[in-house]
Amino acid sequence: MNDFLRNMRTSHRKEAPHSKKTLAGNFHPQTDRRNIRDRRTINTSDPMENMSRQLGDLLPEILENTTVLTEQAVKLTANNELVIEAKIRQHNAVADFFNTLNKMMSESNKTTLPGASPPKATASYASGTHYTKDDILTIIRNMRKQGTTYGIIADYLKEKGIPTFSNRGEWHAQTIHRLCK
Repeated sequence: MNDFLRNMRTSHRKEAPHSKKTLAGNFHPQTDRRNIRDRRTINTSDPMENMSRQLGDLLPEILENTTVLTEQAVKLTANNELVIEAKIRQHNAVADFFNTLNKMMSESNKTTLPGASPPKATASYASGTHYTKDDILTIIRNMRKQGTTYGIIADYLKEKGIPTFSNRGEWHAQTIHRLCK
């Protein structure tokens, strides 16, 4: 029965509108609107009070987020430091590898060249450390090329137990300086 006849029989009393039927054949009830009392009340007399109340409500959340952000930044910094240290160790290992390879290649070239004289033995060779004068000078030159100071080279030679050419005394920065000149 259509709506017109139904309204005539109910003595002209308005009924609630029927739910609308979609194309799929499903009924959807109407959505209710909010009542006036459900709406938020805004105190227009003092807007600063409203802002301070809202800010007060948000402060704990802001503090928590800032704390979490700070903790994450500290962790990120610590991880970056570990990565940098690992890269430094890696670069040092590669440099040591190539220095050793260069030294081995130069030693093999010295011994395989026809007409080349064998390396001269110094007092250090006799004492058992097996360093020739040329080996010591090569070490000093390589370290100078890398920008090492004379004092650090002297300390390195002392640590390795490499005796001086005269086999008396210790290595000093001034001695290294004279050899480089």
